[in-house]
Amino acid sequence: MSWEGREESMEWIEVELTGVEPLHFKGRRIGTAERRDAWGSRIDSLALRFDTGAHAELRAAVDVSELLSNPRIFVIEGTSLDTFLLFGGERMYWVSANEAVKSELATFRASGSEEYWVTEIIRHQDALIVIYESGVLMIDEALQVLWHQSKYFNDDFVAMEGRALKFSRDGQEEWLIRLEDGSVSPQDLERPPRFQPSGS
Repeated sequence: MSWEGREESMEWIEVELTGVEPLHFKGRRIGTAERRDAWGSRIDSLALRFDTGAHAELRAAVDVSELLSNPRIFVIEGTSLDTFLLFGGERMYWVSANEAVKSELATFRASGSEEYWVTEIIRHQDALIVIYESGVLMIDEALQVLWHQSKYFNDDFVAMEGRALKFSRDGQEEWLIRLEDGSVSPQDLERPPRFQPSGS
């Protein structure tokens, strides 16, 4: 487990799921997290067991990238005193430290493409930017998703450039995502179609 961004309004913890791992919120343990096999051949379910005795099963919540030694999740904290965000698999979850799953959101990740899954988290002022193989999203300190933009696997993040993120497609064509609204430049850039997996 590694802590990032201490003394900031937003923090994130990368939790490797090698077994039953402690789950922390605001510096204190609230329960455990464990990757579980569930619903058919899927291996990306997350079991949360709170120290109060409550539990929750979160489908498609775990990052099972074939590039990782172990599956993982990211626990993201903002200014909320009772809610954290879990990012990892095909779905993101907002979870209350009082043992309730408050909401969820489908990412652009899809089962079957785990060999390409990569994740990078960047701090920008009082927000976090999550860049992954098929999308980019920006989260504010209230844990709200400000925007969520799809991209191709071969769109590589290059650098922060002014108030935009610069990407390069196949090491050649460069394009930008504007931080203020997630819009893309050039506007006619070919992008993956927006879709939500079934059941969202």
